Amino acid sequence: MSTAPAPAPVDPNKAIRIARFFSYPKQVLYLLASFIALISICHFISLGYYFLTRHRRRAVPNGPPDGQKIYWSRLPAAAIDTLRAISFRYTIPLGANYTFNFAELGLTVGYIGVLFTWTFVNTTNLQGMRVDPKYFANRAGTIAASQIPIMAALGMRNNLVSWLTGVSFDKLNYLHRLSARIICILGWIHGGGRVTVGLLTDETPNHAWVRCGALAVSTLTLLCIFTVRPVRARSYEVFLAVHLVGALIFMLGILFHLTGRTLTYYGAWPAFVVWGVDRGLRLIQLALYNPPSALFSAFSPRAAADSASTTNAEDNANATITRLSPHFLRIAVPRRRALHWSAGQSAFLSFPTLGGSPFASHPFTIATIDDDKSNIDTESLIFILRIRSGTTKRLAHFASTSGATLPVLLNGPTSAPPHLARADAAVLLAGGSGVAFTLPLLLDAISRATVGAPTCARILFVWAVRDLDHIQWIAPLLAPALARVPPTLALSLQFHITGDAADLTDDPADTPSGASELSLSDGDAEKALPTPTSGSDSGADPEKEPADSELEKGTARALLASPNVRVLRGRPDVARILGEALRADGTSHVSVNVCGTHALAESVRRALRTPRASAILHGAPTVALHVEAFGDAVSLLSIIRPLHFPSLCAGADFLVSHAQ
Repeated sequence: MSTAPAPAPVDPNKAIRIARFFSYPKQVLYLLASFIALISICHFISLGYYFLTRHRRRAVPNGPPDGQKIYWSRLPAAAIDTLRAISFRYTIPLGANYTFNFAELGLTVGYIGVLFTWTFVNTTNLQGMRVDPKYFANRAGTIAASQIPIMAALGMRNNLVSWLTGVSFDKLNYLHRLSARIICILGWIHGGGRVTVGLLTDETPNHAWVRCGALAVSTLTLLCIFTVRPVRARSYEVFLAVHLVGALIFMLGILFHLTGRTLTYYGAWPAFVVWGVDRGLRLIQLALYNPPSALFSAFSPRAAADSASTTNAEDNANATITRLSPHFLRIAVPRRRALHWSAGQSAFLSFPTLGGSPFASHPFTIATIDDDKSNIDTESLIFILRIRSGTTKRLAHFASTSGATLPVLLNGPTSAPPHLARADAAVLLAGGSGVAFTLPLLLDAISRATVGAPTCARILFVWAVRDLDHIQWIAPLLAPALARVPPTLALSLQFHITGDAADLTDDPADTPSGASELSLSDGDAEKALPTPTSGSDSGADPEKEPADSELEKGTARALLASPNVRVLRGRPDVARILGEALRADGTSHVSVNVCGTHALAESVRRALRTPRASAILHGAPTVALHVEAFGDAVSLLSIIRPLHFPSLCAGADFLVSHAQ
């Protein structure tokens, strides 16, 4: 009588490995979801509190702080202000191209720590072998796959994380890059671990799903290498093309690789859904915010000419490009009534017929406000930008004559600018084209004060420019607003003239510090503002100067004659300006908003980084800092933004990187 063959020995570790293989990626997702939920709850509580108390004025001490009495009710505000100062205003340089603050560093270390802890924890087998590859190899792959939808969402303009937390997509983009690099490392750990353990019969490279996995991780590795900051800064259009092709190859490779083990639900299909939702919403925005002829005019010169000839802004798909100086441009885009935005938001502009990638779009700050009741022209969206390389350089070349028109597609709005209504006072600092961000904040505050809506009671607007005639850029928008400033709003404007026409290559923030006031009579202002035939620095032919040049010049003269305006020579003394703002009477919370170069942003952070808990307890105001930096190597996470409770005079510091 034959005996049955003995059953193969069962590896007692296998059941444990499989259980952790499925449970640990879920635990990581639960932890990340809990963190997002916490931020979201704080965000909605903040919004609700602001809505309920928007018409109240916070009780503040009368007069300047006496240095004796302690207001213990301001202890939470002092604690949060100190946390902001330490977390956001101290920066750590990393090489020549990157800078981290403590908050960003902590979030980076925390995210990396969670993923690698769950990858390597409990990897000692029953025989006592530590860090057994059989335990972590497959687990690293599933944890990496579980992060792919999150990575995709963080890189999308329309994503659930932004909607829930109130943090705009551009501030989340750093996490998108961080997640991609961690997934890349985990992918190599997964592959190396499997090779170390030994490949099964159906896991050899002659199987397509295995080769697709190797292709995916190799492609992601190349993307991580060739999309670093220096490469992106050198040629943004090339970066976009490489990113698009590489991301598609990576996603398809992951899809087929996970299909080999019936695990597509871990990362492939959810990521494609996230991508599809974002692209669908973009198409809807394109249809709503661009005239029906826009897509045709963007690719057809004849259709573009027909669109440009229309007198109805709703049907005009062409932008007007004006060269303001050798280094600055103004773009006017016809506005459709369906488009609404908040002051300080950005929009993506695409110029398909300009050259380069026809589908590449770039973010620029909208310098106008969405206010039909004001005297400001709301038929167009105005953008003021500095000429750099790539698209802006091609735009400057195209706009060799004033009034040149070009087909444009608009998408947006995006970003999450600060709400000045949450503060008692605001300081708006800008250098060069950074005025495109601070100007709409000022115009919106004036508009709200005019109709009695909640807004701050005191505003200091500071703009550093090379030449006095640059004031003409904003005069048509600002002069009508100044004419209707109500007495309830204390407004002061300072224009700092930092150079002359012969020295325009440097940034205003790089000039020697210190400022002396200029006393301009009407005759002085007349001489300072160029005439159409005197040859301004616009780089355009004087014979082709715009017909309304004299009108802009007159508006600028009226602006300079306003009692709210001071013109000073030299770079603004940031420390002195902010010190005076923080010593103002009856101020509980100050909103400081900056847009300029890295040097300007750093000078503001230096002035505000010292913790002020004792001063706040004695009645000094708290400070919320928002830095909108262009051409910067830093991308500060504003993940703490939802923790803004007006009752505590709280707020968060921000930094956005735009292609201005």
